[in-house]
Amino acid sequence: MTSAVSSDVGVAGPADPVAVVHRHLIRDASPGAPPERPVPVVARQQGARIETRDGRVVLDAASGGFGGAHPRVRAAIADQARRVALSSRILVSRPLAGAVAALAEFCPGPLSVSYLCNSGDEALDSAFKLAKGTHPDRPYALGIRGEDFGALSHGRALGRGSAVLPGAPLRPRTVSADAPEELLERVDESVAAVVIAPAAPGRPLRRLSHDWWVALRERCHRTGTLLVLDERRTAPARLGRPLGTSALGVFPDVLVMGETLGADAVPVGVSVMTRAAYDRVYGRRNPSLHGSTFGANPLSATAVSAVLDAVISDDLAARQREFEQAALRLREELSGAVDLHADGSLLWVRTPDPAAARTLAAELAARDVLVREPAGELVTLTPPLTADREDTDQILQRLAEALKSLDTQEAGR
Repeated sequence: MTSAVSSDVGVAGPADPVAVVHRHLIRDASPGAPPERPVPVVARQQGARIETRDGRVVLDAASGGFGGAHPRVRAAIADQARRVALSSRILVSRPLAGAVAALAEFCPGPLSVSYLCNSGDEALDSAFKLAKGTHPDRPYALGIRGEDFGALSHGRALGRGSAVLPGAPLRPRTVSADAPEELLERVDESVAAVVIAPAAPGRPLRRLSHDWWVALRERCHRTGTLLVLDERRTAPARLGRPLGTSALGVFPDVLVMGETLGADAVPVGVSVMTRAAYDRVYGRRNPSLHGSTFGANPLSATAVSAVLDAVISDDLAARQREFEQAALRLREELSGAVDLHADGSLLWVRTPDPAAARTLAAELAARDVLVREPAGELVTLTPPLTADREDTDQILQRLAEALKSLDTQEAGR
């Protein structure tokens, strides 16, 4: 992450752009933080392989994206960029019409009305706005504390379980991540929306039973509460099936997907809702009441259609199931005090404590495996959907080596 970056242009000309960015990087100066390693400069990316300017190859297990340089998807985006990238909503956009049709076919049951924007966080924000429009007098949004609901104000509030901004339209009401089952008991007529992912780091897909999901759907229906399924991290294909909702046995009122649909090439997010949910707020009114300056542009719409086509035609869900099977074989070989779980290619490791998680992340970095900053005692690995089997095998092998090193260090304490 960077702060605001100045160009540092002087009389002798612009500074080295790499030096400028490095000077503005936010460093971790907290006690016990691992020593800083040189930050690589990306030259190109394909699948999970990130080639750096100094010739290194780093394996991406952090982005949870689609994967760069898929030939058909890249060709479709390049062709659209040559035609028109951005356009006014005054005229009809053929790529947007194609994306909306593809989403309606891809999503189950009554989910048929799509809103395209610039990120998964923005798409989730649109679901909050739809919930408030449905129930203007209801004060709460309900979720599982500690899970990722994005960086915008309502999502951040729900994730940490307390308001970020005073006077926000919706206030957070949460249950502990240790007892997600209790969420069902909190659904009542004061809640505008329940926001929940099919699975999350630390919460396996099977933690909440089919009967629980059916009961949640019924409770939301009875109270008029909007059920928002947050699949920014789990769709498409991440859990080893086209959508996580297919494993639950219920249809949400709104399904949210994120940047994976942009093919790691263009910014995009999508919320897909039922016609009934849409009409209650936007029916017979100009839908630009909730607009996005660059959202739904032809370039991003083309990416959405191309990604969904690749998910089906390349059977990317099967590739994630293969990763899951390999990860679970690794779990059988572990002897340390860690818990490893994989749902498709959503893999997480629960370490004994946050310090051990930071150590594991540092061990992976030392082996050129890129992961996100640990969340407490959890380290999550999510390679791109299109990662080659050779690269995902390497990620798991290096994870095994890092875990052995962690065991050695823990035993020496």
